Formats: sequence, C-alpha cells, structure tokens
Amino acid sequence: MKNSLVVFFKKPVTVFIIKTVIYFAIFLVLLYIYGYNGVGSAKFIYNEF
Repeated sequence: MKNSLVVFFKKPVTVFIIKTVIYFAIFLVLLYIYGYNGVGSAKFIYNEF
C-alpha cells in the first residue's frame, strides 16, 4: 500500500496537479486578503485639496 502511494505521488502528472491546486489556493487566499483589506475602496488622498 505504501509503495503504491509513493509511486503515485512521484508521477509527473500527479506532482503537476498537486502544485497547481496549492498555487490556486494561495492565489485565492491572496485575493481574499486583498479584498478584505479594502485597498480598492479607499479614497484618493488628494481629493480633498
């Protein structure tokens, strides 16, 4: 069982899919943090002058 699992995770296709899922999850977390921070909704600082 353990040997077949190791062989499965050493396949290039499996490594590619796992990396893609991890990078996509990191991208979604960064998008969520950016949206939650309110960076896009802040007023421009020189509008009041």
